[in-house]
Amino acid sequence: METKEIQNDCLEVLRAFDLYAKNNNLKYYMAGGTLLGAVRHQGFIPWDDDVDLMMPRKDYEFLIHHFHNDRYEISSCETDGTYHTPFARVWDKQTRIEWKTVCEKEIGVFIDVFPMDGFPDGNIMTYVHLWHLKFYRALVNSSIREKFLPHEKYLWCKRIMKKVFRRSGNYYSQKLNRVAQKYDYDKCSYVGVKTTSLHLFREKNSKEIFQKVIYLPFEDMELPSPVGYDVYLKHLYGNYRVLPPEEQRHSEHEFVIYKIDRSTRLIVGGDGGGGNLSI
Repeated sequence: METKEIQNDCLEVLRAFDLYAKNNNLKYYMAGGTLLGAVRHQGFIPWDDDVDLMMPRKDYEFLIHHFHNDRYEISSCETDGTYHTPFARVWDKQTRIEWKTVCEKEIGVFIDVFPMDGFPDGNIMTYVHLWHLKFYRALVNSSIREKFLPHEKYLWCKRIMKKVFRRSGNYYSQKLNRVAQKYDYDKCSYVGVKTTSLHLFREKNSKEIFQKVIYLPFEDMELPSPVGYDVYLKHLYGNYRVLPPEEQRHSEHEFVIYKIDRSTRLIVGGDGGGGNLSI
C-alpha cells in the first residue's frame, strides 16, 4: 500500500474512533505528528503514515475495555496478552501488517492512542520518575525485537537486555503502565504521555494547556486539539513551522501493509517504511 492509501485507511479508522468518543463523551486530543500535521498542513504530514491521539487515563481505560465495532478492533496490553505495545491501537480488520523487526500481534492499519497521566511538580522527582519509565520502555523494546539493525544506538546494551530480561513485551508494557499511573492525572498540575520513548523527557506540560479544547481541520474532519497546542508543539519539536530537509521527509515505520480480499487471501501491498518520523 502506498502512503496516501494508508493515510486514507487511517482516516476511516479515525472516523470510527471519533464517533465512538463523541457518543461516549470521551475526551481526546490529536498528539505528536498528527497535531503538527493539523497545524502546519491541515491534515497529514505528507510523508506520515499513522495517526497519534492522546486521552486522559480515565477516558483511555473506558475505551480499551468497552470499544466495539464490526470492522475495527482495539488492542491494548491490559486486555490482550498477545499484544506487546504499552499503548492502545485501534485497527482495521480488513488489512494486515507484516512487522519487519519486531514480534508483535498481527493487526491491520492502525491509529495510536496514548494514555495521559500526571507528573510530579519538582524537577528532581520528574527526572527520577522518567528514568524509571525509560527503563521499562527499554525492556519493552528489547523484548519484542526479532532482530537489531547495525546502525542502532546502544546496540550492545539492547542485546544484553534481551538476554538478561526474558519476560514478554506484554509483561513489561503492563509494568510500564503501572509506573506511569503513579501520579494521578486529576490530581496533578502537570500531565502528559509517558508510554512513548520518542519524546518522553519533553512530554511534561502544564495541565492548563489541555483545559480547553479547540477544533482544527484535519483533512476533511475537524478534530480536537489542546488550546495550548503551540506550547505543546514547541516543547516537542522546537520551531515546528520549519520543514525538515527534503532527504528527511519520509516515514521509517518497520512494516509492510497488505489488504485482505473477501476470501481472506493476502494481496501484496506496499512498504510502510519505521522508527522516528521526520517533522
